[in-house]
Amino acid sequence: MPPGILTPTAQEKRSVAGVKPLIDPDAWKQKNFWQLLNISVGFLGIQFAWAIQNGQMGPLLERLGSDPQMLGLINCAGPVTGVLVQPIVGALSDRCGLPMGRRRPFLLLGAILTVISLVLMPNVSALWMAAVLLWVLDASINITQGPYRSLVPDVVHPSQQATAYSMMSFTIGLGSVAAFVIAAQFPSLHGLFYLGAGAMLLAMLWTSLTTPEQPPIGIQYSSPEASSTPQDNFLVGTLKSIASMPKEGLKLCLAHSLTWFGLMCLFTFFSVYVPHHIFGATDPHSARYAEGVQLVQIGYAILNGVCFVFSMFIGKLCGLSSKKAVHSLGLLCMAGSFLSMWFIHSPLQIMIAMGLIGIGWATTLSIPFALLSDHLPKGKEGVMMGTFNIFIAAPGVVSNLLVGKIVHDYFNDNVAVALIIGGLAMIAATLMLQTVKERKSLAVVEPHPHPEDALLGS
Repeated sequence: MPPGILTPTAQEKRSVAGVKPLIDPDAWKQKNFWQLLNISVGFLGIQFAWAIQNGQMGPLLERLGSDPQMLGLINCAGPVTGVLVQPIVGALSDRCGLPMGRRRPFLLLGAILTVISLVLMPNVSALWMAAVLLWVLDASINITQGPYRSLVPDVVHPSQQATAYSMMSFTIGLGSVAAFVIAAQFPSLHGLFYLGAGAMLLAMLWTSLTTPEQPPIGIQYSSPEASSTPQDNFLVGTLKSIASMPKEGLKLCLAHSLTWFGLMCLFTFFSVYVPHHIFGATDPHSARYAEGVQLVQIGYAILNGVCFVFSMFIGKLCGLSSKKAVHSLGLLCMAGSFLSMWFIHSPLQIMIAMGLIGIGWATTLSIPFALLSDHLPKGKEGVMMGTFNIFIAAPGVVSNLLVGKIVHDYFNDNVAVALIIGGLAMIAATLMLQTVKERKSLAVVEPHPHPEDALLGS
């Protein structure tokens, strides 16, 4: 049996003097360090594939004849497929009754489709082929991501879920840093896409084979009440899931939506902002512009490196204060860095700002999902997590279509304005987050007799 694999045990019974013994139905979900790491490994592969795609698709599409406007439209694939795919797949996984579980079949299906898309991508010969394949690639990754997030409340004890999500943030940062470093040293376009395919397949196989699922007590996955009924169309099912979401969940969705609106301003415009604002270069073929692009890669490497390191301490920090307080700190770090982009003019200042954004990136990738898990009804984790993704994906579409138009029509293509808009969105997200009531877990987690406890934060 591989190290760290989970064998569910009998429910733990605890008794206190003068109190009737209690049975914790989630006792079997208690995990050690290695079991939590096994759950998180798959996200390393997902993020490695995302990073290769994000870093290489722009040059590939330009070589095939894409202009900037077409590039923006094609890159709506990620948020649009997120809105369309994840709620549907989440609902299907809630009702899945296959022997290997309800989440892992979708993890493997999405991984296989992602691998096929990554292998085909560098071999396309026309722009329309690359555009179609990019939409298939993004849809495939989204097939994996929705059920993957829902795997945590299925197999991890509530008292450890914040730590589990922070470890996912840790592996996301590791995957991004590894992809950027390798891409800088390994210029082969075909090789990079093939490497991304291999990383995705191996990582997802590791998580699927080392993390068995067990149905929660009293939940029948095939029950029609578990999620939207099969005859519901997409719009009706999505509206039902939003309407049935708890009030605190809806407030968290709004805060997360504002966060991602701001983040998309960074992801869409930062690569243009640096050459224009820091290096004064507008000719994409000039040496100065190339220096700016290089600084962009360094900046993103720093962002993901800080995310990688800071995520190790999120569980501990949440235990010392609260999940909401730690995420508020991260949002304020991003807001200040975004707003500073109007005033800074040196590469060092850019690197410092991106490092601070990395703190907020780490909390954004973990804490909101842990907060949402506190308010999800049993048996509906998949559809609710998929619905939650709408509030991530929709701001990406709005940002791509709206902010660029504002910058072009009213600010003479000064992309620094886009980052200011993103900073204001981060401030609004911080304020909205303060209205969310955080539930405190009553479960007591005994310290593990291992040095890895510093990472777990328990």
